[in-house]
Amino acid sequence: MLEHYVVFRPLPGREPELAAALAELGAGLAGGVAGMSDLTWGANTNRSGLDRGFTHGCLGRFEDRAAFDRYWHHPAHERFMRALDAICEDRFALDYLSASAP
Repeated sequence: MLEHYVVFRPLPGREPELAAALAELGAGLAGGVAGMSDLTWGANTNRSGLDRGFTHGCLGRFEDRAAFDRYWHHPAHERFMRALDAICEDRFALDYLSASAP
């Protein structure tokens, strides 16, 4: 499974807009994307990230790279990416193939 995790550092005072953009992304994907098993988001509660200004995170789970590519090019995701440019001063993603402990 491909895990796609993103953390966001909004511009000062833009946290409500970021939360709204994340909710809009979720609503736009409500019809589903083939191969996407989960999409979650929320406000950060970890002091380490908050001290660096990273107020929100988002996690998507995909069965493979092809499913991730369908998500990446979905109109809701493309709108979200355009909105982020005006809302966030920084963000970063971490993608990995998940492994489980035995």
